[in-house]
Amino acid sequence: MGPKPDFLARVAQRQTALRAMLAALIPAPAALTLEIGSGHGHFLTRYSAEFPERLCLGVDLISDRIRRAKRKVERAKLSNCHFVQAEARELIDALPAGVTFTELWVLFPDPWPKKRHHKNRLLQPAFFETIASRMGKGARVYFRTDHGEYFRTVFALFPNIQTWRLEPPAQWPLEQETVFQARAPSYHSLVAVRTSSPARPAGAAVRVPSVPTDSTSSA
Repeated sequence: MGPKPDFLARVAQRQTALRAMLAALIPAPAALTLEIGSGHGHFLTRYSAEFPERLCLGVDLISDRIRRAKRKVERAKLSNCHFVQAEARELIDALPAGVTFTELWVLFPDPWPKKRHHKNRLLQPAFFETIASRMGKGARVYFRTDHGEYFRTVFALFPNIQTWRLEPPAQWPLEQETVFQARAPSYHSLVAVRTSSPARPAGAAVRVPSVPTDSTSSA
């Protein structure tokens, strides 16, 4: 049995409102620095202040986090930084066609540690193929987590995804401790770089490799 009609109607209504809001907030064409799971905005507001020439967008599901992040933007008087409450995949789908990403940051996402919940993890082959269609050669994804198994799983994806390659050692343009990083006893980081390979069509299958026993990371 598929989703109920009233559920599908609510999703469609939410997507329509999100598209209208994003079209007004970020007129195309535009190149963004996107942070998924922006939390209270500690990282992205600092990033926006350090790189005022870059247009920055943060997305998070929790309304209180978005309110706190917007207050930081207002206090710092940043015109190049915006925060939106939305699900990350829905936001990416709702962005105007001419909007691309030069950088994408995913800092301490929910690791969904139970095996039966792994399907809910953000960083999976289909997601990397989706964002590849909005990112040109040389664009970068920055990923950091304190969950070792999640990190190893993501690390193992790249030999099987032609649109991305790992960049060792991981070099970050900005270090700004977030709430989640402050709580982590240790963490792992990686940087992935967009190759020149064309992005796969939506829905194309990507083989998921097994998780390696060892990986290169930086803390």
